[in-house]
Amino acid sequence: MKRIKALLYSLMGAALMTACTAPSAQTSTTAASSDAEVIERVIMARRSIRQYTDRTLSRDTLQQILLCGINAPNGQNRQAYELRVVDNPQLLQEISDAVASDTEVRMRRGASTIFAGAPCVVFIARETTYDISAIDCGLLGENLILKAWSMGIGSCCMAGPTRQMMQSKACTPYLERLGFSPDYELLYCITLGYPAESPEAKPRKYEEKIRFVE
Repeated sequence: MKRIKALLYSLMGAALMTACTAPSAQTSTTAASSDAEVIERVIMARRSIRQYTDRTLSRDTLQQILLCGINAPNGQNRQAYELRVVDNPQLLQEISDAVASDTEVRMRRGASTIFAGAPCVVFIARETTYDISAIDCGLLGENLILKAWSMGIGSCCMAGPTRQMMQSKACTPYLERLGFSPDYELLYCITLGYPAESPEAKPRKYEEKIRFVE
């Protein structure tokens, strides 16, 4: 009798374990599938935005975006980058005016600044003593713009404005104000803001650019 009871208890325990674990596994699979779909949708829907509304970005929103940015993969976890965030439109205008005062610039039609009139710009510098730091900066930027897009915020990776800033003598005080550490140099910037345009996707040369090697 004791053996029968022990067997029954054993079977009941196994049944309970199955009941508890099976839905969890199914939920995990469903969640993974859902995550994959969301990620693909964000990647394929993202567009470079060069026209923005006047709506400002909250610091809380920016913190969420920046946190995803610095969680990108990077070599040896060296984190060979520094970011400076300017969300003061007046300061962005001053930087743009300084560059325009002694450097030939071509601003996008209707844009008030070299940053396409964006209300916020993230300046990204690379560590010059690390040979692949530019790659790390690029990975960071991709994370950042995808997170922004998932929150309804547009962005554009721009190298022209930062190149002009580096060439402009009038912009030297503003570069110093950004305060990058020694052995770091400004590489590019990412504009952020709520989109005032909905550009169509540009074609990608999949067959020309990608090849499987047997």
